[in-house]
Amino acid sequence: MCFFKRKKKEDKKAKEEKVEEKPAVKETETKEEPKKAEAKETKVEEKEEVAKEEKARKSVYRVIYNKETKVWNIKKDGAKRIIDSRATKEEALKRVKELSDSQDANFVVYKKDGKFQKK
Repeated sequence: MCFFKRKKKEDKKAKEEKVEEKPAVKETETKEEPKKAEAKETKVEEKEEVAKEEKARKSVYRVIYNKETKVWNIKKDGAKRIIDSRATKEEALKRVKELSDSQDANFVVYKKDGKFQKK
């Protein structure tokens, strides 16, 4: 029986130590919570700034000559497909102007050899 009584006393001491440790943990948690809140706020602000920059960036249409098919292609930046293709450069420019006006976008024109011509 002595053995069990000693064990219980040891358990009580261990419980008392654990109780004393818990408030210390809570104090550190309260100190960390404002830091986490500040970090979340800065992340939200960064996301808002990125969204504003994306809105400020206008999409760009490009008029490029395709040597293989011998037509002028109209392509939007970031797109995989060609929007339109025209036989002459004048027709392609008219179409690009229509698209850029309706979409509030810019356009870039290239020469037949691929060099930059105008914005």
